[in-house]
Amino acid sequence: MKTYAFELSGEHETLPRSEALALVEIYSSGFQELCFLDQCLIVEAKGLDVEAVGNRLAMTHRIIEVLAICDARHDALAEVVSNLELPQKRYLVRARRIKDAMPKADEVEREVGRFLFQRGFRADLRNPGMMLRAIITGGKIVLGLEVARSDRSSFEARRPHLKPFFHPGVLMPRMARALINLSQARAGERLLDPFAGTCGILIEACLIGIESVGVEVQARLVEGAMCNLTGLDCALFLGDAKRLPFKDSSFDTAVLDTPYGRSAKIEAESKELLLEESLDELHRVIKPVKRMIIVADRPIEATVTEAGFEIMQRHTDRVHRSLTRHIFVCRKAAV
Repeated sequence: MKTYAFELSGEHETLPRSEALALVEIYSSGFQELCFLDQCLIVEAKGLDVEAVGNRLAMTHRIIEVLAICDARHDALAEVVSNLELPQKRYLVRARRIKDAMPKADEVEREVGRFLFQRGFRADLRNPGMMLRAIITGGKIVLGLEVARSDRSSFEARRPHLKPFFHPGVLMPRMARALINLSQARAGERLLDPFAGTCGILIEACLIGIESVGVEVQARLVEGAMCNLTGLDCALFLGDAKRLPFKDSSFDTAVLDTPYGRSAKIEAESKELLLEESLDELHRVIKPVKRMIIVADRPIEATVTEAGFEIMQRHTDRVHRSLTRHIFVCRKAAV
């Protein structure tokens, strides 16, 4: 087994760690979490497909194959660098300091470079054969080889207002992707969004090879969202989440951002009734032991459990003063 460090983004307190662990579980043959430092998750995993994980991650900057972990002191760093087993390749070393952790990133880079130079290694800023990465956090320095990097800039290019059709109150692409990753859906599996809206969730799922199906009750949103799906292999239907036109156990997962806010149109007597009947339908169409991710504007634990789902994780996401999203990672019980 190898040890990996996930250099997490600081955009959310709990989601980056949970997203990384969800993907490690499905892309390895076994793993255990060793340590969780500020914005740094360290796991031991067997057969981890780091390329696949890196291509999916939304809230992680880099994955590092850990070579050493030491106390955040110059003498401790000098000792581990002097004993590192490295291939005879030209290197580039970069460090990241989490918040106000010490020592500073440039000091760590200089120290690593100095000791490697003394050992006969040479740096190459343009075309290095290996990328050394140090994370300075929680009184420790985590040092290793960068093996994967998330393309976070691509999410910025897919921001909602840049798409052909825009509607307010939608999830940002990074959040949508993170929720999909929490569902543990694999390429080739079927994902349902019964409140598809402008199809942000479907787009992110489709881009990583998941068969994506959406249902939306408002005809004008369906018409507009079809523009966003141009060139993508997604299916979108005009329909009611309370009466889904699908067979029992026909989906591997569901990811849904339930209607809320002034821009949301509720096709039911109340939001409570809409949620209750929609969850009953979702319980029918999702396969046993599979996950479902629900986003709501309030705590809905009782409604979720009454529909027959087990709540595995809870997260909150404060959007602004009047809106806090409640995120539930659920699982349908075995038959």
